[in-house]
Amino acid sequence: MSFFLFNLLNGMQLSMLLFLMAIGFTITFGLMNILNLAHGAFYMVGAYMGYMVGSLTGSFWLALLLAPLIPMVLGFLLQYLVLQPLVDRGRDIHLDMALLTFGLLFFVVGVAELVSIEILHITFASIRKPALLAGYVNIGLPYPSFRLFIIGLGIAVGLLVWLLLERTIIGAVVRGGVDDQETVRTMGIDVHLVFAGVFAFGCWLAGISGVVAGAELSIDSSMAASILVPTLIVVVLGGLGSVKGCFIGAIVVGMTQTLTQAYAPAIAAYSIYILLTLILVVRPQGIFGRAPGAA
Repeated sequence: MSFFLFNLLNGMQLSMLLFLMAIGFTITFGLMNILNLAHGAFYMVGAYMGYMVGSLTGSFWLALLLAPLIPMVLGFLLQYLVLQPLVDRGRDIHLDMALLTFGLLFFVVGVAELVSIEILHITFASIRKPALLAGYVNIGLPYPSFRLFIIGLGIAVGLLVWLLLERTIIGAVVRGGVDDQETVRTMGIDVHLVFAGVFAFGCWLAGISGVVAGAELSIDSSMAASILVPTLIVVVLGGLGSVKGCFIGAIVVGMTQTLTQAYAPAIAAYSIYILLTLILVVRPQGIFGRAPGAA
């Protein structure tokens, strides 16, 4: 029973890490129809910046507060100065966006590898956990406090994003800008600025995920690409643009990966791909996605 509970909590912890990463992606892709394959780069930048801030200040909390601001600013500039002009010129098909952002992903990975290895002489790094969360909590078995923090953070962020998009004027403006830009513009709202803000918000969430992952896992230049496939699976599984779907999808993917590693290691490496195949066959729009043509 203790072994099952331990793996259940590990699955939930992984699920919340995936959710923190995927929620920004599902916002930009599901709401704005921008396929940003460079999302993993913002996750990696958040991790590296968190390591630098944590090393300079000795504070994980300052790293969590300050480091995600860099991906946020970079995301704003990318959307406002590069992606939006492409959309305005009619180059908004998924292939164009995928090629551009995928190339950007590997460019950022290359720069990170050059700086970390050739200049800083760092291959792998880790952010120091705060003393408050460095120990264990007894919940019937000793369990790392920081992993419980990740679970709580994921749930809190999910609630925050849902309230922001579904219960505020900002969320209404975003949805209105997606559905009918001209009407929103007649109200005096700069739709491009709103979209850049939403894109930046998604990159900020990726940065937070990077800082948290940098404290629990290791930081290296391959992390940007390695997180991309599980994130895409979460988004497809949950349904594009659905916060609730992204949350449930992250739990399904995280639990599948963790429990198969514990109980069926022979299929663990490709368990989430089996899951993706099944959902595409049974419900291609995702668990909470709308079928094409649905109101």
